Amino acid sequence: QARKMLVLLPDIMETQQDASTDNKMKALLVFRNVMGHMKRKEASPTALQLVEKLLPLFDDESRQLRELSICLFKDVMQMVAGNKQQMKKNVRRSLLPLFFHMSDQSESVAK
Repeated sequence: QARKMLVLLPDIMETQQDASTDNKMKALLVFRNVMGHMKRKEASPTALQLVEKLLPLFDDESRQLRELSICLFKDVMQMVAGNKQQMKKNVRRSLLPLFFHMSDQSESVAK
C-alpha cells in the first residue's frame, strides 16, 4: 500500500498549503508512515520534493506542527539516496531556519 501511496504524496502536500493545522498534522503523519515503509531508492525522489514543502511549516504557529515538520525533515533527509547535490542544496536552505528554532519557546521544538 505504501508504494501505491508514494505517488500521491507530492499532491497531498500541495493541497495542504491553505489547510487547517489539523489537516497539515494528519498529512505529515501520513508522509511519515508511508516513507517509513519505503526503501531508500524508492523514496528518494519523493523525499527531495517533500523537503521543499516542509520548510514553510518550520514557522507555523502550532508548536506540534513545527516539531513534527522538523522531525519529518530529519527522517526524509535520511531517506535520500543518490542525488547528493540536490540534498546538499536543500540542507543548506534549511540550516538557517533550523538554527533559529534552536531557541524556540517550546523545548520540544528547540530539541
